[in-house]
Amino acid sequence: MSARIFSLVALWLLVGLALYFGKIHGAIALLILFSTAAHYEFCTLLSRSGGRPATARSVLLGTATLLWIAWSVLTNVTPPPGGWSIVVLPGLLAGILTLALLLISPAKLTKLYTTAPTALSWLYIPCSVAPLILLATERWKHGAFGDPSGVLLVLWIVAIVKFADCGAFLVGTAIGKHKLAPTISPAKTWEGCLGALATAAATGALLAWAFSHFQSELGWTLTKFTPTHAALFAVLLAALGIPSDLVESVFKRKAGVKDSGKTIPGIGGAFDLLDSLLLCSPVAYGVLHFFLLK
Repeated sequence: MSARIFSLVALWLLVGLALYFGKIHGAIALLILFSTAAHYEFCTLLSRSGGRPATARSVLLGTATLLWIAWSVLTNVTPPPGGWSIVVLPGLLAGILTLALLLISPAKLTKLYTTAPTALSWLYIPCSVAPLILLATERWKHGAFGDPSGVLLVLWIVAIVKFADCGAFLVGTAIGKHKLAPTISPAKTWEGCLGALATAAATGALLAWAFSHFQSELGWTLTKFTPTHAALFAVLLAALGIPSDLVESVFKRKAGVKDSGKTIPGIGGAFDLLDSLLLCSPVAYGVLHFFLLK
């Protein structure tokens, strides 16, 4: 537990420093860094599960995709037909397929990903992180260069999902009795899920209030994002984060490992850090882009 707490504090300190000194570029650099590491770890899990991914090729393609998206948006390159929102579609479709197979049969989920591991690992990791980069750069596309609201929205999403994880862990450990998915992740309980939803709602509302309360200091311009709206949306993201976390558990169980890596003490690897964000990211982009950022 102490190692986990230390890592969480260190990670949030790293995020704070990156945003303070690097602003938009620091946020993008962190997203691409963690995506690349998580992508590599996911390919490793697929290899141990019976797949034969071209790991180097897939990871390089994934990183290049995210770099291209970030560079294109920040330099005002003409967007593809349909706008930059079309970039979200691959990750959204991969997420829907992954979620459907998780609910139908975890065995079919691992079979699919080990059958075409190179392409599907690219779809599942970097294409699911891409919407966060698009959100971070959102205000740039509206001509408001220097407006940090997009970066703060990404920070809000990450905080919701990760604090929901903490809420699930604490409540599940304290009073969890009814198993959520005993064959996939025996430690997860329905009580922990309720703890995740409650923690997400409280965190979402509190952060939205803080952004509005300190809007002049933070440069926050999205005043329509009220604490009530934020709490409701946070519950949706936390609900999506639960199966997103279970997806990784399926692959770790198939590979016979506890964590995706050992780079983050008490947490595991980068994939362990991003797992619950992957199904949330495309949905968050769609909701925020079409209902808040217009």
